Amino acid sequence: MDSGIIDFKKQKFIRDCIEYLKTGDLPTDLRNIINSSNPSYIEYLKKDNDDSTVKVIDTVINKVRQSSQKQITASRQKINIIALATLEKLATDDKRFEIPEVIERYRETINPVKALYYDLQEIMFLYDGKPKNKHHKFLIDKFSKKESFDEILVAVNRDIEDLKECRERIRGIREQLKFSSKSEYNKKIIDLYSEMKQWKRLFEKFPNWVEEHETGTCKGLLDTLKNFFLSE
Repeated sequence: MDSGIIDFKKQKFIRDCIEYLKTGDLPTDLRNIINSSNPSYIEYLKKDNDDSTVKVIDTVINKVRQSSQKQITASRQKINIIALATLEKLATDDKRFEIPEVIERYRETINPVKALYYDLQEIMFLYDGKPKNKHHKFLIDKFSKKESFDEILVAVNRDIEDLKECRERIRGIREQLKFSSKSEYNKKIIDLYSEMKQWKRLFEKFPNWVEEHETGTCKGLLDTLKNFFLSE
């Protein structure tokens, strides 16, 4: 490239840096460039400038990155508080949903509705004309009617709505920040929201599955996967 050609983006970057040091007002474009640029691009911005301009650029980069890191830390803490508040008041995480024969198969801290989901899923995957064991038969008998899931589905639906609202609040915080702020609790909210939609689907369809096997209309595991887990 001809060295006489003016790079207007570079010139604007330098002007924004100088203006920021004067006023303290940080343009969104400047912040985004500093936070998203790799080292080679930063070096390109500093290239062919005098020492005083390079010093201005370095100063601004340090100030913006320090400020951004504080914002990220603060937003991550806020996200964690919001997410934890939701995770700690799950309607499904209630002792009234505990089934001793189910809970005893898992760690003590497992959500009782999640444990039930795992057991019912196991039944559907292992069923071969008849229940594999007494535990499977016990659960099939207990949850063969749609009404047996009424209270569970009320709790699941409430949690899905709360998780959805929490997810939207967190998205708003991240959009306000203008760049990514990772949080392990945010990931838990996202993952649990997806999981609970699967729980709901299985609980709503399990009585139909029982009926299909009692009447001999189910074609087997492939049919179960297609109708209960793969299709919308």
